[in-house]
Order: sequence, then structure tokens, then C-alpha cells
Amino acid sequence: MKAISKVKKPASLSPFESLIVDISTRFIALPADRVDGEIMLAQQQVCECLGLDVSVLWQRLPKNPGSLTTTHIFLPPDFPVPVPEMDAKDTFPWSMERLFDGETIVLSRMADLPAAAARDLEVFRHYGIRSSLTFPLSAGGGPVFGVVSFNSFREERAWPTDIVDKLRIVAVIFANALAHQRADQALRESEARYRSILERSSEGIYQVSVEGRILFANPAAARILGYDSPEDLMSSVTDLGSQVWANPEERSRVIQMAEEGGLVQGYECQFRRKDGTLVWVSLDTRPFRGPDGRIIYSDGMIENIDEHKRAEKALQKNRDLLEEIERIGNVGGWEVDLDTMKQTWTAEIYSLHEVDPSYEPTVEKGIQFYTPASRQVIERLLRQAIEHGEPFDAELEIITAKGRLRNVLVMGRADLENRRISGFFQDITQHKQDEAERIQLRLELTHLARVLTLNEISASLAHEINQPLAAILANAETVKILLPQAQDKREAIPEIVDDIIQDARRAGDVVRKVRGIVKKGDVQFEPLRINALIEDVLMLLNGSLAMNSVMPCLDLKPGLADIRGDRVRLQQVLMNLVMNAIDAMKGMPSRILTIRSATDGPDTVTVSVGDSGPGIPEAGRAKVFQAFYTTKKDGLGLGLPICRSIIEEHGGRIWEDQNPGGGSTFSLSLKAWREGPA
Repeated sequence: MKAISKVKKPASLSPFESLIVDISTRFIALPADRVDGEIMLAQQQVCECLGLDVSVLWQRLPKNPGSLTTTHIFLPPDFPVPVPEMDAKDTFPWSMERLFDGETIVLSRMADLPAAAARDLEVFRHYGIRSSLTFPLSAGGGPVFGVVSFNSFREERAWPTDIVDKLRIVAVIFANALAHQRADQALRESEARYRSILERSSEGIYQVSVEGRILFANPAAARILGYDSPEDLMSSVTDLGSQVWANPEERSRVIQMAEEGGLVQGYECQFRRKDGTLVWVSLDTRPFRGPDGRIIYSDGMIENIDEHKRAEKALQKNRDLLEEIERIGNVGGWEVDLDTMKQTWTAEIYSLHEVDPSYEPTVEKGIQFYTPASRQVIERLLRQAIEHGEPFDAELEIITAKGRLRNVLVMGRADLENRRISGFFQDITQHKQDEAERIQLRLELTHLARVLTLNEISASLAHEINQPLAAILANAETVKILLPQAQDKREAIPEIVDDIIQDARRAGDVVRKVRGIVKKGDVQFEPLRINALIEDVLMLLNGSLAMNSVMPCLDLKPGLADIRGDRVRLQQVLMNLVMNAIDAMKGMPSRILTIRSATDGPDTVTVSVGDSGPGIPEAGRAKVFQAFYTTKKDGLGLGLPICRSIIEEHGGRIWEDQNPGGGSTFSLSLKAWREGPA
């Protein structure tokens, strides 16, 4: 890898200009838990450098955007603390109206305020403010979420344009850091929520290889199949077909359906539990295909429908007994007298419609409970039953007497000889809601995979983009200073401009590579150079290496054979292994990241990622590739299981070794790709 050039600080920069560059550098990829401290330090440094008295940063309250609260402040001990919370419309109505519109308020003296700012002037004088400069805070063109001010209590002072412009840079740095802090907090909450979804889901979520080995399972899947934990399930079941499927031929049938139609939904079958008992499940499965079009693995969900099947059996029995309405009258039954068109309801039907038992139902009044769309259906079904004796069975919607929307299963049978139609209702509202929640769960799980990838690269991305941007800023300021100078002092300008162009291209290259990693798209297998993949990942994570004082040591064998795989997914594996190594070395005196590439025979390419950390405890080594096992405080325990799944779908393997001198090494092997027939 080429060394990344450092930000140039020309000797001619003023102390304040040097401070701006220093603040910009400190905030590059700043962890969220350090943002508050760095902002208050920067406020103090700016005030001391410019001879200002106080700097205050307010942010809007989420539940009351018309108010602001003080979150960051610098002031000498002999000055009064500003009001911690205030109603912006009442305290600074003139200023806040403009700040929330994105304007900057520049007040060299309070006499500059217009007559419309009388309330603002009153407050300024109350706190003894004689000069003030206030900037709105927003990030990425979004709405203003706060303001930051720099004030003078001792004297009035002018605010030159160059000082205003540089302080605006400070405000932008603060806004971006606070936005990152908010996004980081939201991400942590989202990760916790998604992990909770996986663990608390009542549906089993799984991934299984085409050979029948379970690659991933959540706790619900283990419970449904009678195992103590997902780890117990995955270690105990080595052949899904013979150990779990009550009828192995059904598994072959499902695989055939998946090969022919892709997604299989709602397939009902029986699975064998750990204790040998059988359980009915509803199976959803989706196949994943390799480059040759064959299924490599499948993932999906299973739902325990034992209760449903028992209810279905009981319901079928009741259908057989519908000829005798007296026997089903206590299960939500109804009857229509075709001569009078009056209805008879059981107590459950009154409860379902939320009407008083004194209510006298008729066909006409009963139809009015249906929604307009369902009303057309029930009218047609009743007409066909009356005219032709046709039975009916439909899922419809009603609105109860109290205005509640309910989904119902309505069934009816005609007995034209005795001039009646009888049937019953079943409330399936909860089932419909559960179905909607299952759909939402699938969407959230898909989003979780994207969020995890973005979270892993966000800090390094910010570092790699902000570093050239900081260099561009410093060089641009230098050019600005040199332009008014004599001709002999401007000889360095072309070289500085070349540096600006180079840094801009470098920043653009980082963005292009990151977009390639996080973009959505189908899996694409293609010839790849493993050393180039390693270098791309290290370039993106260079900031993380620098921030954690990690020394990369590369031993990449030249001339390796190409491999065939999906670029994005293999980069995800390498990135996960490097980030794990960086995390493992935090707090260690020596932090060396060793990455090697080599061959293992003529047809295998290997890559190893080693660290100088404390190593993995012996008790945990057998669990590192198991889902939800993690040694990280905020980890989900999904990274290494996903890495193993990706490598195995590429026909390779991944493993872990303890280093003799301490630390761990994760290695992977992939088949070399040779052009032409295998």
C-alpha cells in the first residue's frame, strides 16, 4: 500500500488558522463518546485564541423543537452561566427566527439590533453581552437542530469576514460531529432492537446448506424442535433430512419446488423434535444459488402450527356437524330463516359484533356490519347459497357496533329442503396481525445486514474522506495567503494546487470503493485477485488502524492465482476479520496486524489475519463461529457466522488458530480459479 501523505501546515499560517486545522484533524473519525469533550475543548481554545469570553452551544429538544437546551459551554468562572433551557420564541424571537432559517447573526455591538429585536436586546443586556456571533447548526443540508455562539462580555468588537468564515468552519465541524453522535446512538438502539427481534421472535429463523447441515438458527427455531439452544440444535443435527423431517421425501419435494419456483411459502409438514415427538410447522424457504445455478443453501422461517392443526381438525369435525345447528350453536354459530330472512345468533356472535344480547339480527342488518368491499362478497355468497345451495367459506372484514375493524372467517352451508342456511364465524384478526408482523420482521432483518456493514466501516470512512478534505482546506488557505504576495513568493502555488487535485481524487476514490461495498445488487461471481481485495480493504480501514495505533505487517505473495467469487461479500469477510483484530488489540502495548497471502498447493489460495492481542479463551474457541456468541461488549455475535457462511458458499473454509506468542489468527482458504474447463 502507498503511504498516505500528511496534511501540510504552511509555516505562514496564523495561530488561529493553525487552530482551525488542528480542530478539523481532531474531529476526523472522532468516536461518539468523545464528541462532547472535544467540542467543549474546541470552544475553550477558540475563545482563548481570539480573546473571547464565552461560547455556548444549544440544541433543540426532540419533544419541543421550539425550545433550546444548553449542551456545551465554555466560560470563565467569574461569568454567570446562561439559562440552561429557554423558550427560543420568547427569549430571542428575532435572532432565532433567522437562525432557524439558516442565517448567521453577526452583532459587533448591541446598537446594531433593529427595533424589531427589542426582546433580544433586553436579554443580551441582562446577561451583559456586548458583542455576539451566532451560527445555525445543521448537517448534510438538513434542518437546523441547534446554534453555537461566540460572545464578548468585556468589550465591543468587530467580526472581520475572515474570522466569521473560519468560525463558520468550526460550527460545521461541531454540527457534523453532533449529527454523527446522534446517528451512532440511533444505530446502537437499532442494533439492540434487531438483536431483540431475532432472540424474541416466536418464529424460527434458520439457514441450511444443501447437504442438510444447519448453518444458522435463532432461539425460536431451537425451541420449536425441542433443543435447549441454537448451538445445541446446530451441533446435534448433522443431516436435516434424516434427523428432522418426519418424511424425508417431503424435503426433496420442497427442494424441487424451490428449484422450479424460487420462494416456497406456507408449506405445512411435520418435523421430528429432539425427543422423537412430531410437531406440525409452516415452512417458508428461499434458495440461494451459486454461479452454476445450483442451490448452495437456503434460508427461511418455520412456525409451530400444532395448535392450528389441532384447531383445523376440530373445525373440520364441526363442519361435518353443521347439519345439526343445535350442536354448533355454542361456537359462534348463526342461522338464517329463508322465509322471514331473520337471523339467529349464539352468544359468541353477539360478542364478536359487540352488540347487546337484546339486539334482534336480520340478514339486512347483519350485512351492514361488513365493510363495503366485504359486503359485496357476502351478498354474492348468500345469493348463491339461497338460489343454488352452494356452500361458502371466506375471509372477510366487519366493523363492530363499537367501530372496531375485525377479520373473520365466515362459513355457511345451505339446507334448502328445510329453508335455512347455517354456519359460524371465527375471529382471525390476531392471525392477520401476526402475518403483517412476520412480513415486517423479514424487512427489518434484511435491513439489519446493511446496517451492520455500514456500522463497521463508518469510522474509517469518515477518517479516509476527512483526511484529504483537511489537506485540501490547509492547502487552499495557503494559496489564499500566497496569492497577494510578490511573484517570487508564489512559486509554490502550482505544487500546492497539484496536492489539492491529488487529495480530491483520493477522497473520490475512497467514496467509489465504499459505494462498491455497500451497494445493493445480486451476487456476482467473477475472477478476483486476492491481494487487490486485501489492499482495498486496508485502504478503507487505514483510518481505523491509525486511530488505534495498529501497525500493519503485510506478507502478500506475488503472482497468486486468481480466485472466483463475489467481490463485495469477500471484502465483507476481510473487513470483518481486520476489524475484529483491531478490537482484540485495544489496550495492548504492542499492536501488530499481520496479513499474509499464500498458496496451499497448486489449487488453493490462503489468507490469514493475525493479531497480537490476548487471544481467545480456550472455553470460547469452539464457539467463535456460532451465532450470537461474542466477546465484544456491543457485539451481536453474527459477524463470524456470516463470514463462515460466505466462505463456505464460495467452496472454501475458515478457521482460527492461537499464536504461540499470543493473539489469534483467522485463516481462510479458497479454490484457485483457472481459465478453461475444470
